[in-house]
Amino acid sequence: MKVLYFDPKFLTPRHAAPTRAYSIARRLVERGHEVTMVARDPRWLAVGEAPPLGLLGWRERVDGIDVVWLRIRYEQRFTTRKRLLSYGAYALAASAAAPRLGRPDVVYASSTPLTSGIPGAFAARLRGVPFVFELQDLWPAVPAALGYLTRPREIALAEWLEAALYARSDRLVVCSEAVVVALASRGIPREKLVLIPNFSDTELFGPDKRDDGFRSKHGLDGKFVAVYAGTLGASNGIYQLADAAVALKRAGDDEVRIVVVGEGSERRTFERRLREESLDNVLVLPPVPREDVPGLVGASDVTLTVFAPNPALEVNSPNKFFDSLAAGKPVVVNVDGWLRQLVEENAAGVYAPGGDAEALARALSTLARQRERLGEMGENARALAVREFARDLLTDRLAVTLEEIADRGGRAARS
Repeated sequence: MKVLYFDPKFLTPRHAAPTRAYSIARRLVERGHEVTMVARDPRWLAVGEAPPLGLLGWRERVDGIDVVWLRIRYEQRFTTRKRLLSYGAYALAASAAAPRLGRPDVVYASSTPLTSGIPGAFAARLRGVPFVFELQDLWPAVPAALGYLTRPREIALAEWLEAALYARSDRLVVCSEAVVVALASRGIPREKLVLIPNFSDTELFGPDKRDDGFRSKHGLDGKFVAVYAGTLGASNGIYQLADAAVALKRAGDDEVRIVVVGEGSERRTFERRLREESLDNVLVLPPVPREDVPGLVGASDVTLTVFAPNPALEVNSPNKFFDSLAAGKPVVVNVDGWLRQLVEENAAGVYAPGGDAEALARALSTLARQRERLGEMGENARALAVREFARDLLTDRLAVTLEEIADRGGRAARS
């Protein structure tokens, strides 16, 4: 089977970000399939040498994956206007590249952004093959709820594109049960929806993976360490971590330390506030390569999965959450919905309501005094990861979906 895969976010383990698309593509290759990936040039995230330059992009083979890198710039700190321009540029460049990439048996495209589905739908229609569309979140509902899309005409256009892509797809892959419910309520047949959450990489992460020098290097010996490793954007609501740090100071708690690792549009504002308020119980570090994240998470006592307090974000399936499960670390979550349900029903962490800094501070202080309970939660987290979210389990589920759709498309073309 030949798979043409569109995902502007495709990254390899040498980049400082999660690698869902890489894991999917690698699993397909391991099952004997050919994969061509069309991605955005990731040099801004690269660790090591800069890649060779081309007029529009460059091409290389990465662990058996044929990767077409498009020279489309994108950074987490981009303004909304710059982000939209980047999204549009990828859609146009990827669509232009599609006719030169041969005839696949199935086309797979992943959002966000929603516009990454455009080259997927175009390529599938051009070649007369099935199209499978993956939704990382509900777009444009989430950006509209967060204020990124405000003009009625923009929202109406995005909703039209959303409906068109859903209609053209043979299957919709979604990352949370909440999205399944939301789309089914809009009349999309359940049999068209395939639930494949983000993965727990139970091989890369594990209870035995720990950077033993991390604590001493950063003056954290003897402290209770809560790690947030991820994007520092407006939707992540990282200001709540500063608010919690203030609450911890007010309560006289000098044991808890919050470690923030990542990059994004809110980082500079966040760091400025820490300096202005002398919040020395928060440490901010730059992004690290994916391969170094397990040691970082392993050096923590708990991890943090936080979002801005907005109901639209309750459907999210954040990578940091599943990394923590794989590492066997308790997770403190501040979003209601399915993530809260997972940690509470499996005793794999605790919930503190979004926007309630006092509750988050209390949760951390309480956990700092319950070391035995932490160990039990960590064991439960790891068991949950292995049982329900293991990378190979979920990538095989997706591979089977694509194989079945491609086979059905092939039979239809021959008849």
